[in-house]
Amino acid sequence: MMEAQHCLGFAVDCGTIAKGAGAVTMAFILFVGSVYLVLSAVFGRWMGYLVLAVSFTGWMIIMSSLWLFGFWSQGLQTPTNLGPRGSEPAWVVLEASTGPTSSKYRQFSSYPGGPWKLANPNSTTQAAALQQASSEVQTFLSDQLNTEKHIAPTAPTAYTSLQFTVDDIAFATAEDGKTPLAVATAHFNGGGPLWVVSMYHDSGSVPRYSYMFLAGSILLFALHLPLLDRAEKRRKEFLTGGSAPAWYGPA
Repeated sequence: MMEAQHCLGFAVDCGTIAKGAGAVTMAFILFVGSVYLVLSAVFGRWMGYLVLAVSFTGWMIIMSSLWLFGFWSQGLQTPTNLGPRGSEPAWVVLEASTGPTSSKYRQFSSYPGGPWKLANPNSTTQAAALQQASSEVQTFLSDQLNTEKHIAPTAPTAYTSLQFTVDDIAFATAEDGKTPLAVATAHFNGGGPLWVVSMYHDSGSVPRYSYMFLAGSILLFALHLPLLDRAEKRRKEFLTGGSAPAWYGPA
């Protein structure tokens, strides 16, 4: 049995998420950290941090707002969702096996009986779903076979999706009445068992990262702005003859 790889609720391999998080962390340390070094040399460690935090979160509020709403930044026809995109609507493979289907949804247990209906390849209404589901099945099986054989996907000997054939696909709807389900049977062109692949259609959430950036930026901006105002007042008091606060000083 082959199960789809998921990490932290995303249909993405954990290794890919770890690499992405590492790249973002290093970029943040390099570019934002260098600015903090300059600010801390001028204002001190605490004041420099506050100036950086307020400036950065204010800029992120503007940027994430442009991502989400467009604001005609590229003309009157500016599209929305211009920033980092979340999951696109797509078929997601739950597992592939040579026997039973997935147990995630109750409808899988009744396959191939009702409510399952075989897709009609000549139906114009099912053409897009049939093509997308078939492509996902072929890609999933080839990736899993490469993983099992310890073959890099970029190697000349790597298996490709074209080496698998989808025999048929049946569709149904989950008990919630809105989640499309699919079960496909497929085989390797070079011979082997008949694979039964269970899938569901994820409606996606394209703007979710933009919403996360906007909400996080507003929250951090609201937390740091009063602290910066307070620190600036104390700095002015010190410059006009008051005693130096304990936090003030060179980096």
